[in-house]
Amino acid sequence: MASRVQIPLRQIRAVQRDTLGFLRRSFEQHGDFIEYPVGLFSAFQLTAPDLIEHILLHNYRNYSKETIQFTTLAEVTGQGLLTSSGDHWLKQRRLCQPAFHRRYLDHMAAVIGQAAERLCQRWQKLAADKTIIDLDAEMMQVTLEIIGELLFNADLSDRAGKLTQAVNELLDYVMYRAYNPLSAVTRHLPTPRQRRFRQALALLERLIEQRSVASGQYSVAGMLAETGMDRTALRDELMTFLIAGHETSASGLTWLFYSLSQAEAVRERLESEVDGLNGRFPTLTDLPQLPYLTQVMQESLRHFPPSWLISRRALADDLLRDTAVPRRSYIIISPYTIHHHPDYWPHPDRFDPDRFAPGQAEQRPRFAYIPFGGGPRLCIGDRLAQLEMQLITAMVTQRFRLRLVEGHPVEPVGRVTIRPRHGMAMRIERKFGS
Repeated sequence: MASRVQIPLRQIRAVQRDTLGFLRRSFEQHGDFIEYPVGLFSAFQLTAPDLIEHILLHNYRNYSKETIQFTTLAEVTGQGLLTSSGDHWLKQRRLCQPAFHRRYLDHMAAVIGQAAERLCQRWQKLAADKTIIDLDAEMMQVTLEIIGELLFNADLSDRAGKLTQAVNELLDYVMYRAYNPLSAVTRHLPTPRQRRFRQALALLERLIEQRSVASGQYSVAGMLAETGMDRTALRDELMTFLIAGHETSASGLTWLFYSLSQAEAVRERLESEVDGLNGRFPTLTDLPQLPYLTQVMQESLRHFPPSWLISRRALADDLLRDTAVPRRSYIIISPYTIHHHPDYWPHPDRFDPDRFAPGQAEQRPRFAYIPFGGGPRLCIGDRLAQLEMQLITAMVTQRFRLRLVEGHPVEPVGRVTIRPRHGMAMRIERKFGS
């Protein structure tokens, strides 16, 4: 049976400020199946792999994305893959899937390599000048360059800063709307926040309009245009990929490099492995020979899964562990919380890539590790995101060490992805001989 927990109204603001921490504390205090009565409905928090598997896989058709999380995001992305449900989602998924086929991985790796090289060249000078960087902003910029090239076959490096600022503005607006339902009343008024939102959205829509019929070398935009999908659907998918396609990878990289800065033994072992590349950029064929790199990435995604919150709404009555889940109930699944479940992850706050050594995964339930979701709605770009993390980490780790600025506060906050509330101030140190 579900534990029934009432949230006092006076605590709502505190929950909104630290939803990430609230979900984990609730699990630790009340167990892996919690019911929160909310007015006429209930919300159920699931931190049990079997229940999560039921929602995301076995009975996924009964659970839609008609939730606050996705309806607010849809104000930016429209009815793209991330926010749509039902027949429309299935149709679009089938049309988009070929653009992310594994036969394009070599091209994706080449694009990632070019962006990583530009990043390293820029960091060479910053390291020489002893400049402190905001690692979070740096990762947002490099992953935007990558997704711009892949989507539109366009070099966005000269305007990546401006476009990243626009994306941040849109994501800040989404979170504001999600946490302030009454803001729907004022959303058409010319407030400063609304003006910034409209300007940021218009900037990205102009980019999409200019590049949505790209041709020639591989581009997602060109491939989707050739499917014959209508103009609105094309816009929605490209906006979804543009925003989610670099925000997720950027978050993953930020937390990976932060974790390395806090785990010297792990960093040294990783350096020993990637230094075998002798300074060159790794290829796809190198990755099987870099197993610890993959384990480091997987452990980082366990600690700080970019997609930290998955929400659903029941379309019909259901039953979970003898507990009735009425139609229209909300389902809350936090990969961050399940990834810190001590039954499956002993000493869950320890950064230990050996959790993913050969043979370890078989000892855990399938849905105890879901950094990109699970079931039919597994993130379509999961392979690209992991490839970015592996290749950029290998390139950077050969040449630099990143040190967290002493005294800088690190506070993970659940926004669209997990982001550092105060940025991530780092010093770049060039490795000897780099």
